[in-house]
Amino acid sequence: MSQSTSDLWLRNLGLSLKASHQAAYLWHVEADRYEFLGDTLGILGLEEAQNPTRKEEFARLVNPQDIGNRQLALADAVSRCKGGADISFVLTYKIRRPDGKVSPLTESGVAHYDFAENKTTVQSLLSLDAAAVDRQMKALRRREGKDKISYVFSGSNGRQAVEYQIEEYLVRQPRDTSRGFLLAIGIDRLSLINEAYGSLAADEVIAKTGARLEKIVGDRALIARLSGDVFGVFFRNTSQGEMNDIAQNILRMFFHQPIETQERLIHVVVSIGGVKLDDTMTKASSLISRAEMSLQEAKMQGRGCFVCYTEKMREQVNTFRDTLSIGDDFLRGFRAGRVKMAFQAVMGSKSGEVSFYECLIRLIDEDGTIIPAGKFISAVEKMGLTRLVDSFCVQQAIQELINYPDIKLSVNVSNHTLTDAQWLREVSNLLRDRSDVAERLIVEITESAAMSDIAQTIRVIKTLEDLGCKIALDDFGAGQTAFSQMKDLSLDIVKIDKSFIRNMDKDENMLFINTLQSLASGMHLETVGEGAETIAEAEILMRGGIDHIQGFAYSLPSIERIWLPESHINRHSDSKSSAEVYVA
Repeated sequence: MSQSTSDLWLRNLGLSLKASHQAAYLWHVEADRYEFLGDTLGILGLEEAQNPTRKEEFARLVNPQDIGNRQLALADAVSRCKGGADISFVLTYKIRRPDGKVSPLTESGVAHYDFAENKTTVQSLLSLDAAAVDRQMKALRRREGKDKISYVFSGSNGRQAVEYQIEEYLVRQPRDTSRGFLLAIGIDRLSLINEAYGSLAADEVIAKTGARLEKIVGDRALIARLSGDVFGVFFRNTSQGEMNDIAQNILRMFFHQPIETQERLIHVVVSIGGVKLDDTMTKASSLISRAEMSLQEAKMQGRGCFVCYTEKMREQVNTFRDTLSIGDDFLRGFRAGRVKMAFQAVMGSKSGEVSFYECLIRLIDEDGTIIPAGKFISAVEKMGLTRLVDSFCVQQAIQELINYPDIKLSVNVSNHTLTDAQWLREVSNLLRDRSDVAERLIVEITESAAMSDIAQTIRVIKTLEDLGCKIALDDFGAGQTAFSQMKDLSLDIVKIDKSFIRNMDKDENMLFINTLQSLASGMHLETVGEGAETIAEAEILMRGGIDHIQGFAYSLPSIERIWLPESHINRHSDSKSSAEVYVA
């Protein structure tokens, strides 16, 4: 196809998409560059010059509740297409337009990998289906014409109906900012009803909960089902001072009056979150998100109660967004091979030589900056990526031990991974018939992981010891492990939590360290003092009989192989990247 023919084809395609009220984009993944065609004004609310050009810019348009799922789905498709086959996907989420409107969107796309050029592209078609919303809105207007706006919408249209009502109220000028609020009402423990009486009974409870809410609020509010077991109740013209009283009345009605189903009478308890409209509120999606956040807070406070939105909760939202952003950065770095192992030497108190090296995780930023685990590990844990990290670490560590038979390494295992049978099988397969490697691998488990399921922990430790590995209990003293349980766990090493090391000037901390050392010595356990930042701290630990010292006093973590001379050709890591380990 000639250049002029190609340009004509693209222009005609763009016109066709506009005529059908659709838009499309081509995303060049490695270059992070977007190209758009079609009706982006109708779909995204953007003029052509405003179209997103990068992934981050597109993500800003996506409803916050949908960002994580969309990005993970795209990352999965991009990763899988490198196996040789194009990967198709269909996503549904909501777009926040610049004018404040929230629109439901369907994205149908294909991820393709070009082996010749080593480039990945994603082609997607974006479309809106507003017909269902229009029908609901027409029905709503007919009811408003009769001075009655109470109606229970269901499914995805329910949320859209609430958004429509809120947006219409928010753009009204002038409006009374002392009136108007939204309640998010969730059915507590609906899963138990489903398990005890079946899905038909659960569905009946949902339906009759909506009917009861309609009866309670009468014509004063719009009622809509926001999600499976959550209803939104929007009061447009009611004083905000009544919000608490109305919420408490709803709680009492459900508490005192069971719901009659075909199966039996069922006592249904609800939790309620509420948010007031104020003069700074500009988006319906924000109001609904705040009401749902308040509902979750009510559930966390024991359920069956009402919680009103506060500014502190908004700070939590920002924290959640930061978590998603950091987690996404980590995943992108992992798949790009920018997650690396770092090593920190642990020194022998008596020998003055390295006893072993602890393996730590580091992320290399796109500009080459090394990011320590403290900056991203919390987000990794919250997003459920710890098993991925732990598998990467153990694979890397075992490969290093195979390549360098004179070193010993320790790897950390998180709470979730320790009881993961797949991880244990993976380690067993890697170490089968390699006792010379296993005996130089130390597996560090945390005190909280050990105590979460003591029987399972003992079984895992037994398997690792049968392979030849040594076991260390990390952060000892920070949790609830009793001294008697140390023997049951069949440990080899205990690592004293750094909080005691850094506060050795306190008599009780020094007493704890001395007591632990004495006990460990009697049980033939080695001890490690973590977090020794100064030579003075290290010397105190040595005089106290601590076997090994770890901290900045002797060694900083490094992504280089610090056991090799600086001039050695293999000093800098050349092991498999995180992306290669993930694909394997």
